[in-house]
Amino acid sequence: MSIKTYFGIVERTKRWDQATPAHEQAGFADHAAFMHGLEAEGFIALAGLLQVTYEVVFLFHAQDEQQVRHRLGQDPWQKDGRVALIRLEEIQIRVGAPPHKAA
Repeated sequence: MSIKTYFGIVERTKRWDQATPAHEQAGFADHAAFMHGLEAEGFIALAGLLQVTYEVVFLFHAQDEQQVRHRLGQDPWQKDGRVALIRLEEIQIRVGAPPHKAA
């Protein structure tokens, strides 16, 4: 099966403590370790925080949408309901596509 690129948006939910910075949220160390692991294996190609909405934009390299939903669903912050994937769509990047790292 070929690897495709997916665009995703993750938002903070009502469980997010708005008065507390991300690095002080409950479970931050586990969340960060999990995300760094996905990046190291090439599953996450890019991630960045939007400065107005504080949503996080992702580019994933995956076989299909179900793989993205499953893998991202294992994130401790997804599991505890602190954040939620609100949009996921295959994207065909025309310029500047991040290369897929073979695992």
